[in-house]
Parts: sequence; C-alpha cells; structure tokens
Amino acid sequence: MGEERQRLHVLIITGLSGAGKTQTINSLEDMGYYCVDNLPPALLLKFVEMALQSEGRLEKVALVIDVRGKDFFKDLSEALEELQHHRIAYEILFLEAADDVLVRRFKESRRPHPLGNEDSFWSQ
Repeated sequence: MGEERQRLHVLIITGLSGAGKTQTINSLEDMGYYCVDNLPPALLLKFVEMALQSEGRLEKVALVIDVRGKDFFKDLSEALEELQHHRIAYEILFLEAADDVLVRRFKESRRPHPLGNEDSFWSQ
C-alpha cells in the first residue's frame, strides 16, 4: 500500500468564494485529475481510501473543500490531521482574488455570496 500512497496525488483546493475554484478544477480535469467539487471534509479520508483502492485508476485527485459546506468546513483541520496520521501526502491550493474582482464576479453571476445576506457588502 505504501507504493500506492506515493502514486496518489491529492490536491485540496480552497479559497475565497469567487476566486476561480470552478475554473481551476475544470482545468485540472482536463489534465487528468478526478475532481470533486464541494466535498464535505468528513468524507476526505474515505474518498482518499477509495482512490488508494482503485488499483491505479485514480492517481490524481483534486478536491474542492470550502465554506459552501457551512458547518462541515470546520471539520477540515481534523480531516487533514487524519491524512497526516495515515501518512497520506496532500497539497493545498488556496485561491484568492482582489475584492473588486470578487464583487464584479458575484454581480455578474447574480448569485448570493455564500457568506453574505441581503444587506451585505456583496449585494451592493
């Protein structure tokens, strides 16, 4: 199993809402990654275990874990500790963008910001 762990590349993508996580996973998918958007952190270890048992079919996985998971997001630290405990290597890609870019993107998409409310900065 040690060799399988070395072959598996786990990339965790997180960051600011509107910073380009969807475009990033689309590009990674084009590069051969198996991508999961909005994975609850509590499922992180289970998903990685499944990838390790895939007999090489899943060698590169990209997982978006962010605040859309609301209360589940707080479990991320514990999930990362579990990966370390099992000696499963991972990388974290944190995406950000300037405030004016984020505001413009949310105005263009006309979607409510996941952390905002009707009277928030984002709905102006």
